[in-house]
Amino acid sequence: MKYILGTMLGFYLLIFWILPFFYRFLPGDGAYASYFHPAYMGMILLAGLIVACTIILLEEIKSLKEEKNK
Repeated sequence: MKYILGTMLGFYLLIFWILPFFYRFLPGDGAYASYFHPAYMGMILLAGLIVACTIILLEEIKSLKEEKNK
């Protein structure tokens, strides 16, 4: 569970706190993140889901290896 929350928190900090400092160097009107927030939140949730599925798969692989070695 800590890996899932860590990944989601890391993505949140990256998208909403770290990357906006670099938006000012991009050409345009500067409203890069304002209307993308729902999509960014979806990406954060998707990252957590990917980590959760990966953890489940790794646990299954470990249990199958232990079962095979017995």
